[in-house]
Amino acid sequence: MGRDRRRDRNPGRQTRPANSATRRTWYGLGKLSRAKKSGFGRALHDCSHVFGDISILALPTLFAIMAAPGPGIYDATAAGLLAWTTMVAVGTAIRGGWIRPLATDTLGWVAVTPSLLVLRFVYYNLALSLAVFGGVWLADVLDVAPLSLGVAFVVSVVSILAFPRLAESVYGRLRER
Repeated sequence: MGRDRRRDRNPGRQTRPANSATRRTWYGLGKLSRAKKSGFGRALHDCSHVFGDISILALPTLFAIMAAPGPGIYDATAAGLLAWTTMVAVGTAIRGGWIRPLATDTLGWVAVTPSLLVLRFVYYNLALSLAVFGGVWLADVLDVAPLSLGVAFVVSVVSILAFPRLAESVYGRLRER
């Protein structure tokens, strides 16, 4: 019941990890428990959660990035690695409550719900594609190779900071139906 009330106040968001030092742990053989973790332990736990969340659903774009030919250290592979790492790092900081997402007062990452899986899949792939291939294209047009990394970094930071608010809105609209 407490969980349902928390969800009603913050539709589509996981607020508990951002407001608590405890994390859910798995001890094997189906045994789940909660454990209090240090700041470093919370960061590692949150990083693995967000890494899996972003990486699994962004696999199509990650494969495209690895297959894209590139001329050097400012190619799609380098921009992709930077964007992907930045997305995970910013998502980790949001999930842990260390930074606040854009356009919302609610701390915490996006809840893992079936209704938000399609949004995640589309958003992660679109954001990563725009960060990487848009940055490489812009750097090529302006003939400033390092710009690809700058664009990849800025687009990935802004897209992940904006994602929790978008997911909150979409989840709220889906619940109204």
